[in-house]
Amino acid sequence: MDAFKPAGRIYQASIIIENKIYFLGGLNSANISTNDLFYLDISSPFSSIKLEWTDLTSIAPIPVKSAFSPACVGGINNSTIYLFEHRLTDNVNSTTLVTFTFDLTSQKWNALSKSEITPPPRQNMKAVVDMNGKMYINGGYEPYTTFKSNNNTYIFNSLSNSWLNDGPNSPVIRSAYTATLLPSGLIVYIGGIHDFPNGVYPNKTEDYHLVEIDMKQISIYNTISGNWSSMEATGDLIGTRLSHTAVLSKDGTTIIIYGGGSGNFTVTPEPSLAALDTRVKPYKWSSITSKGTFSPPPLAYHSAQIIENYMIVAFGALFTTNGFNLATGSNDNVYIFDTSKYEWITSFDLTKNSRDISNDQEINIPLIAGLSSGLFALIIIASIIGCIFYKRRYNYIATPGTNTGELNYIATPGTDTGDRCYIATPGTDISDRKYIATPGTDTDDHKYIATPGTDDRDRERERGSENLNLN
Repeated sequence: MDAFKPAGRIYQASIIIENKIYFLGGLNSANISTNDLFYLDISSPFSSIKLEWTDLTSIAPIPVKSAFSPACVGGINNSTIYLFEHRLTDNVNSTTLVTFTFDLTSQKWNALSKSEITPPPRQNMKAVVDMNGKMYINGGYEPYTTFKSNNNTYIFNSLSNSWLNDGPNSPVIRSAYTATLLPSGLIVYIGGIHDFPNGVYPNKTEDYHLVEIDMKQISIYNTISGNWSSMEATGDLIGTRLSHTAVLSKDGTTIIIYGGGSGNFTVTPEPSLAALDTRVKPYKWSSITSKGTFSPPPLAYHSAQIIENYMIVAFGALFTTNGFNLATGSNDNVYIFDTSKYEWITSFDLTKNSRDISNDQEINIPLIAGLSSGLFALIIIASIIGCIFYKRRYNYIATPGTNTGELNYIATPGTDTGDRCYIATPGTDISDRKYIATPGTDTDDHKYIATPGTDDRDRERERGSENLNLN
């Protein structure tokens, strides 16, 4: 039996769960929506040359033919895929946005009931989920008649499977953009298109030009305060684009964009790769000069997900002499970009990092043990030298029963000096009983090596406090 290999497509949804990238729907080369569901497992050593796909379409097809529709992962156990569609069935358009859920455990689809605040149908927008299971949808366009874009904000609670009251409108109308959640709770919206001129979608036979949004014009939604803000980014000049992708780097501060189309999809935007630094205010753009011989051709309508330092790019339309055209240039390949080195590669191994950490720990254990043993030996040697020094100086060694009085002396092991058997170090005043316990000494029996400045009366007080705490 031949291994499953999905055909090229555009406008598919993709999400990452643990070490699996799921792909949902998309338009095939005949420009027809599909109900495909499949995933790519990247937990084992992963190669873009030898891909191992798993097809779920035969057992769990999407309930409708899907494209242009965003998906998120949420739910109580974070094990449910949410797909936001504009159709009830393949042939019936919906008057509201339809939420389909896919349970990863049971592998069953379900359509959630609509409520009074269910949003109207939309297409070509993004959905972003925060740490509390809330999903944020902004913009997109009406898919049936007017094709008019909007700037409405919709919030869905995946823990209760219900829509919340709408958020405020965004400062910019967008479709075909990217939306990236930062650890701070800010969602950063980049690129895409405005509404059509005068808000009217032209006849498809007419020559029209999509109104692209300047890449410096950043919209930001604060999921904590529920407020919008705008920012004009600085740095390198980044060409306008739509149907591009964006991922957040491992350190959570840099947004990396790739691909997309411009000039009504007749131009490849430059640079193809760019990074937006969110550590500075205003945010700053930098063009990326990548290396590696395994770089993809110009792509638009593709997918991108990131795991660790690796951005995985899949599907999309290739650029031909006539621009981005799915019918003449469909991509069915997968590409890997190492965001830490800005290099296109063919493979990575997530398990290698775990092994490296384990090996470091194994190396450190004997190293720490060796250092501890060496320190203990130095203490013993210093004590012996102290004994010899004092023996020569005072020529006096206390024996059991000796009355020490106020004399400084070197006590021998087992000497009874008030049930305190210890070896004094230079400068120790036995009448003041200044000492410190040696490693492994049972302090309850008061067997120590004395060092200058230690007061056993303070130690008695400390032991008393310890006993109170234990009781």
